[in-house]
Amino acid sequence: MVSINGTGCCLIDYLYPNVDFSAPAFKAALSKKDGDGGLGIGKLVFAEHFETFMGRPYDTVLKELSGGKPSYNLGGPSIVSLVHAAQVLGDTAQVGFFGARGSDATGGLVEAALGRAGFSGGLSDKHARYCLARIEGPTPRTDVLSDPRYDNGHGERTFINVIGAAGLYESGFLTSGVLQGENSPPSDEFFNADIVAFGGTALTPRIHDNLTGLLEKAKQKKAFTLVNLVFDYRSEQTSPGKKWKLGKNDDAYPRIDLLIADKDEAWRTSGCPSPGDALRWFLEKGCGAAIITEGSRAVHFASGRAPFTVFKPQTLPVSGAIDRELAAHPEKRGDTTGCGDNFAGGVIAGIAGQLEERGPEELDIREACVPGIAAGGFACFTLGGVFYEKQSGEKAKLLEPFIEAYRKEQFSVLK
Repeated sequence: MVSINGTGCCLIDYLYPNVDFSAPAFKAALSKKDGDGGLGIGKLVFAEHFETFMGRPYDTVLKELSGGKPSYNLGGPSIVSLVHAAQVLGDTAQVGFFGARGSDATGGLVEAALGRAGFSGGLSDKHARYCLARIEGPTPRTDVLSDPRYDNGHGERTFINVIGAAGLYESGFLTSGVLQGENSPPSDEFFNADIVAFGGTALTPRIHDNLTGLLEKAKQKKAFTLVNLVFDYRSEQTSPGKKWKLGKNDDAYPRIDLLIADKDEAWRTSGCPSPGDALRWFLEKGCGAAIITEGSRAVHFASGRAPFTVFKPQTLPVSGAIDRELAAHPEKRGDTTGCGDNFAGGVIAGIAGQLEERGPEELDIREACVPGIAAGGFACFTLGGVFYEKQSGEKAKLLEPFIEAYRKEQFSVLK
């Protein structure tokens, strides 16, 4: 059985699914220059900075932009990817999430959603479990504004984040068991896993600032390490237009076996606007492999060292079968929230399957992309990033035809 532990961004997404990005009110809220606090298509901004940018109370502006009451779902690059991995891997893996909640009612929504997704509180031997530090203050949340008509009907989102308790979640919760009470993890429990994943740590800044040391500790335990980026608004706000650092001195890369980013995150982190150049930069800095997603267009990948076999930069398309299904049945369309996070979850599941089958030698990054592509596309069928199963194995069963169709269509590439 493969064990997977992850930390990073976990929150409640409040979803506004029918925002018009062409409306005058929305255009007036768009950023004029990097880091000024305005909205950006596909990007994230902190609520307090957006309020300053607009010069009016945040709740008032949100009501004008959103035009209605939201639904909500569990969100965040770390937890959404882990939920997907737990669902499709079933009893072949043990999955754990380590994070924070606040002292408010939204924290209860997080725990209820985790339970609905099959995760149990505490560190039992359950297939999927979570350990949440309870920190005084608001629980992290993101208001997600979605326009399903944007980009010729492919849809796009913008994110406004209230960081809350995630701003106080620190590496000590993972390394020394400093959290008191029934949810306190034993020292080093987080690192005792085959795969250690860091998702969206720019939204847990104290973890992000100590990422190099945490990755080093995971490598000392011989874990496979994965980092899934999110838009780093803090870096964008403090150093507009400058390259983002990963680790305090850009020294995290040699300790990362697999880095996943979207095109914009890859550009801002590497300084290279071309996905191919960004992939080469990540490998030169020491990553074992890197994947760059490009929305509804393509997935770019490369690998340069063990535990992967070597692949020069290559590109795969998104799922044609899912595109055709959405075109034929527009009533099935949800939104694009969580597509990237589910992609990462599919890749995690693919890596876990390869570890179970062949051990930590000669992993195939190209093959790991396939379940990621299917999972990312499948997220378009739901509102929000998490699909709640009616019974165990449901999501894996629904995904299988799309995975098989993709393998068939791309056989010449994947052979």
